[in-house]
Amino acid sequence: MHTHRRALRAGLTGLAMIALGVPTARAVDIEISNYGVGTNGMPYGVALKKGFFKEAGIDITGIRSSPGGAPTIRNLLAGDLPFAEAGLTAIVAAVRGGADIKIIAGTTNTTAEIGWVVKKESPIKTIQDLKGRKLGFTNPNSTTHALALMLLEAAGLKPTEATTISTGGFGPGLAALEHGELDCAPFAEPLYAASKGKYRLLVWSTDVLPALVDTLAITTERTAKAKPDFLKGMLAARRKAVEFMAADPRGAAELIATDYKVEPAVAEEVIKQMMKKATKLNIAHWGLGNIYVETLDNLIAAQKLLGNDASKVDWSKMIDQSFLPQDLRTKL
Repeated sequence: MHTHRRALRAGLTGLAMIALGVPTARAVDIEISNYGVGTNGMPYGVALKKGFFKEAGIDITGIRSSPGGAPTIRNLLAGDLPFAEAGLTAIVAAVRGGADIKIIAGTTNTTAEIGWVVKKESPIKTIQDLKGRKLGFTNPNSTTHALALMLLEAAGLKPTEATTISTGGFGPGLAALEHGELDCAPFAEPLYAASKGKYRLLVWSTDVLPALVDTLAITTERTAKAKPDFLKGMLAARRKAVEFMAADPRGAAELIATDYKVEPAVAEEVIKQMMKKATKLNIAHWGLGNIYVETLDNLIAAQKLLGNDASKVDWSKMIDQSFLPQDLRTKL
């Protein structure tokens, strides 16, 4: 009898919570652009496998990967996701188009995972040697397209003094390099670390270019109002993962190597490289959540090289830092 009463009370309590709108735990997926391919997603894999999400009081069942920022934003707006990560150019384009999106944290603050390689026997030794050469990028209007033009600018070259060629991706770009269709190709970790012996590094992007934001955490305005604790938990769990990766690169590498289809030693090398501080801002690739406004402004300014809208953005209207702890908030 007592058992039935307890069960009845529990059931009524559950119904009351629902009726009153009290949030109950519900397993959800999150979507991260290029998870399992790009370095930006690595902290989420660590957070999931270390149990940091559960410690923060949220139940994440899995991490979805998407081929880029635009598909991720479409899925977010469709109501399938409460949280996602995407690149700034896709976010700004969506907001300017009227999308219900808020940036809630910085995640990857530099393009440290991107660099350029040449063949081992190539006569190209410096970026100035790119004059008259064929330089690859992934897709038109992509980050690598802008970076290629910035690289030439950093070398003191005009865009017309080299031939820039779209290859459709990092893998096809390296294949084009091997077949002599390019003289210099971009790469993104962990692709380079996994095939390092095949090419010669020309330069890392952060060695010659300003700090450019790579990805940001985003949500919709309706989720921001309905699930503030969930969003705070997401950011807290990710922060803990980044701190763990800095303290124990090997342990973190063993957690994510399978998802990224690389050996733990390769994943460890990538993590250590991404933890190095670079650019004049002296910041690492993965941030704890704080937003560096200069990195946002730099990427918007780079759009001018592509002939896109590079007008100044009022970040205060696009960013909501209320889900970050006070120590990570910045003046916009």
